[in-house]
Amino acid sequence: MMAEQQTEDQAGEGPPPASYRIDIDEAAAMARALPMLIAGKRCYACQSTDDETPTQASDAGPYIDRIVDHCAETADYLLEDTPLKEALFRALLARKNKPATSEELSRMLKERWAMTTNPRNLSTAVIQKVLDQGGSYCIVRLPGD
Repeated sequence: MMAEQQTEDQAGEGPPPASYRIDIDEAAAMARALPMLIAGKRCYACQSTDDETPTQASDAGPYIDRIVDHCAETADYLLEDTPLKEALFRALLARKNKPATSEELSRMLKERWAMTTNPRNLSTAVIQKVLDQGGSYCIVRLPGD
């Protein structure tokens, strides 16, 4: 009993997991055309019915909303051969860019790719390492994490 208690106490120690999101303001400061990048992540049907062409000055919000409401549920939104950083970007978009931990994103990808014939390392450590190198996708670790 004492050993179980100690293990539970040790599991609660340590910092809470880091949270990440896409920083649209940082992208604008870097002159990164993030609204165009986000618009390009919508499904084919949504992209083909655009009345206007997305620009760097476009509001990313409506594109994210459409991804959440429709595109993220399509079969081709997160294909199993999607590069990991791209998949994490798409996963954050599918969550409406709400902060997510590496554990949450790992779980999401594992569920989505459960039946893949080409298994990948989707451990939280690997996910966190990729997220910490957000680069051109403007994925940032939130302050305090």
